[in-house]
Amino acid sequence: MTDTEMFCYNNSIPYQKNLSTKSISTFKIGGLISLAVYPLNADQASLLIKFFNSNNIKYKTAGNCSNILFSDENTDYVLIKTDNMNSLVVDNERIITGAGNLLSKISTTALKSHLSGMENLYGIPGSVGGAVIMNAGAYGSEMSQIIEETEYVDCMGDIRIVGGDSHCFGYRHSCFSDKEIVTKTTIKLNSGNYQNIREIMTLVIAKRKASQPLEMPSAGSVFKRPQGYFAGKLIEDCGLKGFSVGDAMVSTKHAGFIVNRGNATSEDVKKLINIIQSQVYEKFGVKLEMEIRFF
Repeated sequence: MTDTEMFCYNNSIPYQKNLSTKSISTFKIGGLISLAVYPLNADQASLLIKFFNSNNIKYKTAGNCSNILFSDENTDYVLIKTDNMNSLVVDNERIITGAGNLLSKISTTALKSHLSGMENLYGIPGSVGGAVIMNAGAYGSEMSQIIEETEYVDCMGDIRIVGGDSHCFGYRHSCFSDKEIVTKTTIKLNSGNYQNIREIMTLVIAKRKASQPLEMPSAGSVFKRPQGYFAGKLIEDCGLKGFSVGDAMVSTKHAGFIVNRGNATSEDVKKLINIIQSQVYEKFGVKLEMEIRFF
């Protein structure tokens, strides 16, 4: 048993050895992670980060891994996953949720509670923590419009709370760094009509199914939206729809997605990304910035 495993055991922190990143990534790509840890709350996350810092142990944090491209190689860092931070409380027009809950679950909870504000976010495959960090959005809605307060553990292992404008939300951006862990957030919604909310959610899912390659493994939109453009349209106008490197392919349904046709590697995806960025810049003078994260 390693020192980290012993630490987790002594502090009742769930962990898993030799975790296949293919099994946790929506891209279905990657190698093995020697150790993944699953803190139950902010206190355990705080203990972990302080332990890692004092022992010079490298770590990364992740939620549902829906916007991550894992390396093909086995890793030398510990992965902190927020899956077990799944507390959920509805308090009038507020939903107080652990970071590990999926956005789809929170959207459904809001519907059952006759609360409006989550409808357009329904179907985003990420967890709450990742959605807050990335200020996830869809169809004109963003997390920034509904987040009231967030509990997180900073890079020193201290538990902190940030509220309102202090989140510093921007397009796919917030105040949180890669070494910090969002553990809980408060979502402020409005009372609404159950049937109206349900109809919007049904329409949103129909739009997603019609326009996105949900039937194939991917990590969602690969690139951020360039100001004044749409990444998918730029890529399509370069004639790259259906273009592939190995089993990594530009989706024929939405050129802003790269899909795994079965046995794509991380290197396949990275090579394809480089080709896309190069051709879009050469033809339109636009630099495409990454939305997915490399682990």
